[in-house]
Amino acid sequence: MRLREFLVPDGDRWLLACWLLLCLSSLAVLWSVTEPIRGPYLALDPGVVKSIFYRQVLWVIVGMGALLTAARIRLRTLENLSVPAMLSLLALLALLLVLGSQISGSRRWFLVGPIRMQPAEFAKISFILAVAHILARNPEQRPQPMLVVGTLGLMLVHVFLVMREPDLGTSLVFLAVWIGMVFWYGVPGILLLGAGSAALSAVIMFISESVLSRQSWPWGIYLLLVIGVLYLVPISIPARIFMLLVNVGSGLGIPFLWAKLRGYQQERILTFFDPMRDKFGSGYQAIQSKVAIGSGGVFGTHYLQGTQKGLAFLPERHTDFIFSVVGEELGLVGCLFLLTLFLVIIMRGITVAAAARRPFWRYAAVGIVSYFTFHVFVNVSITTGLLPVTGLPLPGLSYGGSNMITSSFLLGVLLNISSRTFDT
Repeated sequence: MRLREFLVPDGDRWLLACWLLLCLSSLAVLWSVTEPIRGPYLALDPGVVKSIFYRQVLWVIVGMGALLTAARIRLRTLENLSVPAMLSLLALLALLLVLGSQISGSRRWFLVGPIRMQPAEFAKISFILAVAHILARNPEQRPQPMLVVGTLGLMLVHVFLVMREPDLGTSLVFLAVWIGMVFWYGVPGILLLGAGSAALSAVIMFISESVLSRQSWPWGIYLLLVIGVLYLVPISIPARIFMLLVNVGSGLGIPFLWAKLRGYQQERILTFFDPMRDKFGSGYQAIQSKVAIGSGGVFGTHYLQGTQKGLAFLPERHTDFIFSVVGEELGLVGCLFLLTLFLVIIMRGITVAAAARRPFWRYAAVGIVSYFTFHVFVNVSITTGLLPVTGLPLPGLSYGGSNMITSSFLLGVLLNISSRTFDT
C-alpha cells in the first residue's frame, strides 16, 4: 500500500475534511490560549503554559493514527473484540476507584509517567461497539425486549462506575448514546416518551424542592397535566399506567438522588438557576464564559486579542470552555463555522447509518453520531449558560489526549463504515 493510500483513508470525504479542520482549529485556538497573560493579573493566574499547545500537536498526531487504524481495520474484527474490550475497560473503571490518582477530589485518571489516561473516555468506544454487537444479534425480527434490557444493564453499570469517580458529565454520555441506539433499534416510542416525561417530572420536582424551597405545587400541577393528557391520548391502559408510574417515580426519587450528589455538584446545579448566588465561586465560570462570548459580537475581538482569555478571567479556557475563546476572538462567525463542521459530521453520520447494509454497522454509526451530538450540544450549552456547568470536552477542539484519541478513533470507525456503504 502506497503512503498516500494509507494516509488518505477511504470513506466519506466530508467527514474526514471536517475532522481535520476541527483539529487544526484546536491548534489555532490553543496557540492563542497559551499566549502570555497581559495586565496586572499574572500573579493571580500564570496562564496556560505554551507546552499545552505542543502536547496537543502530539495528541492530534496520535489521534490521526487512531483514526487511520480504525478506518483500516476489518469491521468484523472490531465487532468480535467489542465485548472483551468492554469487559476489560469495566474492570479498569472499577480498579480506578481504588488505585486511580486523586486530582481535585476526583479519581478519573491513571498516571503513567507524565501522561494521564482516562479509562472512561476509552470505555465510550467499547460501549458503543458492544451495544451495537448485542443489538445486531437479532436483526430480522421485531425488537427483542431482552436485548434492550441487557444493554440497559450495561449502560447502568457504566454510569454507576463513572459516577463514583465522580464524573457526572461523562456518565451522561453513556445514557445519551444508549437512548440513540435503542431508538434506532426500534424501541417503541411510548417507552422513550415515558423516559422523556420522567426526566421532565424530575426537573420540575427539583425546581419545586430546591430552587423554590420545598414548594411542591408546580410538580403537582405537572402531574395533573400528565393525567389529563393520558386520558385524552389513544393508548392502551397498561401504557397509561406505565407513563404515570414513571412520572411519579422519577419525581419522588429526586430528593434521594439530590442527597447523593457531592456538595460541589449540588452547588453547580443551583448556581445554574441563579449564577449570582456565588458569582466568585461556582457561578464564576458560567458568568465569565457568557461575558467572553457576548463581548465577541459578530466578528470577534480578533485572533489573539481576547480580553477575557488574555487577562485570565476565563477559567478552563483550554479544555471545557474553549468554545468561549472562539466566541470572544472569532465572534458569531467563528462559532457558526465550528458548529457547521460538527453539523456536517452529524448529518453525514446519520446518512451513513441509514444506508449501512449490516446491522452492526448501522447501530455503531448511530452510537457514534449520538456521542458527537451529545458532546457538542452539552458543551456549547454549558458555555452559553443553557445548562449547568459539568466537565465535558468539545470533541476535536478541547485540549486532552484521551478524548482526542477516543473521538478520532470513533470518527475513523464511521469512515470505515461509510467506505463499505458508499462508492467513494
